[in-house]
Order: sequence, then structure tokens, then C-alpha cells
Amino acid sequence: MDAEVVIVGAGPAGLMLACELRLGGVGALVLERQPRLGDVPKANGFSGQILDVMRYRGLLERVEAVGNGPVHPAPVIPFGGLHLDLAPLDGNNPLRALALPQRRLEQFLGERAGELGGEVRRGHEVTGFGQDDAVVTADVLGPDGPYRVTSRYLVGCDGGRSRVRDRAGIAFPGVTYPEVNRLAQ
Repeated sequence: MDAEVVIVGAGPAGLMLACELRLGGVGALVLERQPRLGDVPKANGFSGQILDVMRYRGLLERVEAVGNGPVHPAPVIPFGGLHLDLAPLDGNNPLRALALPQRRLEQFLGERAGELGGEVRRGHEVTGFGQDDAVVTADVLGPDGPYRVTSRYLVGCDGGRSRVRDRAGIAFPGVTYPEVNRLAQ
């Protein structure tokens, strides 16, 4: 087998999963169809319990160093299409946030996965997969042409429009918000 777990998608979820698997001694290979980190701004930070997870894993100081300073109280938070103003809470604001562009978070998590012995292959698109009782076989189109990888498990961390989920026949019965958001720099 090429890896115990193949993760499709090198966004924050896929990269964090690779780190967690490596901490547990599980071999992880991340396949990402994009050849390099994206330049389009996406998320610009995070808050809530993920900060506790980063602290628990001993990563919060490193994440703060690649971000825009230390964790601080969040004055405003988007919630269900609204922006909740938390500034009137003065010193009693329990919500903490860290400003960190998604590109930098993905770069950090990719490096961390590598430190732990995981492998991230960019420019490698999973075009199909199949399984039997013992193995999952993924068809991959890489920079040097098509190839196959085998693993015990294949995990789809390839976003809201997941090709893995679609190809596995797993429906997405959820809904999307009607608003359109724009991010500018």
C-alpha cells in the first residue's frame, strides 16, 4: 500500500487531518488537484474551539507567529448572515479570534504535516476510485501523467462541492445560505 490513509484535498481540514493521523502513527498521503497554494483570499482567521485545539496540540504560538499577532477578543462575529457587535461586552467578551489568512494557515499545516512524516502532493487530482474488502485504489492524474495509489482508507476533504462525495454516491441534503459574500483586500 502507498499509505494507510489517502486524503483528497489540501485545505485546512485535509491538512489538519493529516497532522492528526501522523500524531497517531498513521501513514497519511494528501492529494491536492491545485498545483500550488491559492492566491484568492478565502477565510481570514478563526475563532472558538479551534483555538483550544491548537493550544492543546502545542501549536497556538506557532500559528500566532505566522498569523497577524496574538489571539484577541473578537469585536464582531458573522452569524447567520448578520454581524454581531460584541464590542459592548467590554472586558467580558468570551469570544477570541486569530487573524490568519487561509493561505498562510494551509502553508503552515502543510509544513507541519511534513514535519510529522506526512506527504502532500500538489497538482495531483483524484479522477476516480474503487474499493474491495481490503484496499481502496485511487486513480490520480499527476504532473507526470496518470498513476494509481492504494490505501486502507480514502477521505474526501475536497470542499463543499466534493467530487469524492459525489463519486461515492453520498448525497448532500444540506442547504446553502442565500446571501453572497465578497472579500476584498
